[in-house]
Amino acid sequence: MISFNSQIAKRPIEIGILEIQRHVPILYTFSRICKTKNTNVTIFTTKEIFLRLETYLKDKENYDIILKKNNESTYSFLKRVEHICNHKIDLLFINTIHETLLDLIYYLKFNPKSKTILLIHHVNAWLKPKLIFNIKHPIRTIDTNLSSALIFKFIFPKFDGINVIYHTLKDYIQANTDYEKEIFTLPTSIFENVKITEGQKDDGKLRIVIPGLIQEHRKDYSNVFPAFENIFENHKGKIKLHIPGLPVGRFGKQIYDKFKDMGQKGCDIVIFDHFVPDDIFDDILTQSDIILAPIRIKTRADGDIEEVYGKTVGSGVIFNAIQYAKPIVVPAEFNMLPELESSTLRYSDSIGLKNTIIELMSNSKQLQDLKKEALINSQKFSLKNLQDYFEKNVLTWLDTR
Repeated sequence: MISFNSQIAKRPIEIGILEIQRHVPILYTFSRICKTKNTNVTIFTTKEIFLRLETYLKDKENYDIILKKNNESTYSFLKRVEHICNHKIDLLFINTIHETLLDLIYYLKFNPKSKTILLIHHVNAWLKPKLIFNIKHPIRTIDTNLSSALIFKFIFPKFDGINVIYHTLKDYIQANTDYEKEIFTLPTSIFENVKITEGQKDDGKLRIVIPGLIQEHRKDYSNVFPAFENIFENHKGKIKLHIPGLPVGRFGKQIYDKFKDMGQKGCDIVIFDHFVPDDIFDDILTQSDIILAPIRIKTRADGDIEEVYGKTVGSGVIFNAIQYAKPIVVPAEFNMLPELESSTLRYSDSIGLKNTIIELMSNSKQLQDLKKEALINSQKFSLKNLQDYFEKNVLTWLDTR
């Protein structure tokens, strides 16, 4: 095999990144991290995803873009990707292979000659699968069992390594599974100073944002409503709450209706009944003071196999805090990234959440100190730091294969 140093002397390392499902922030982040002076990056994706990616990827001319054609089947597109990888790519990152069982069929024969790294979203479902049965959701149960079996037995073994977005997930895998290949920890967001250059609106209100999908397996609002009902009743005019997230299913509609009802009663709440465009989401996060993340710790994130947020499955809201350099409030039992501990507040119940928010409203110095810590913590995830990790770990590993 050609050594890494000799490859640099002759030609750049060729990196491919495949995303055909939905994770635009991950595609953007990996594209930026992997594009160094020693690499070329080829992005394999759909036209719909690329349209969103263009909003962020300002230097797209520096990347090779391969798009799925209008009438091209997923199978045909992946065969085209495989062919390109066989002749050009040294290392292929695959970000999202699975929404339902049908997505996995295409990967059974997908086997490029390049080295491959798979992004693991749900550790238990993919590395510790078990048969489950839920009489209330028989179709989902079948999909979960068959999907986990296909991934674990036929798809997963083909990859040369995996990536998880938290190193706490890596710790869990090493302690609780028999996985022996390489595990990397490239995150889903980069801190870029542009996110904090715009001036925040100063109307004397504490601006809190709860970002992300309003979905039952992701969030627990049981402490949120009593806390904010009390705060709005006793501190009206001093707080503004934004909820930029698509309501999903019956649960999402119920939560949306409850927040909407609070707004109609005079509470300063902004909530959406549709997908929030990227530019609006960006502006809301930029203007916010603090992020509230009512994460549902034990979840059924993939079908009915239990996962634990922060240990076996990652939460994107943590990377919102990094990307926008914001302090964050999380449930007491959430396994937070050590890099963010000094800009993290915790609550155990609705009273604790209420008191935490009231303290921030009345103690401007505490809020400013938290913001300073959040900025310091986010800088640990700068593009330079993440590219250093990529070169020292991923490219060095590639050299030894």
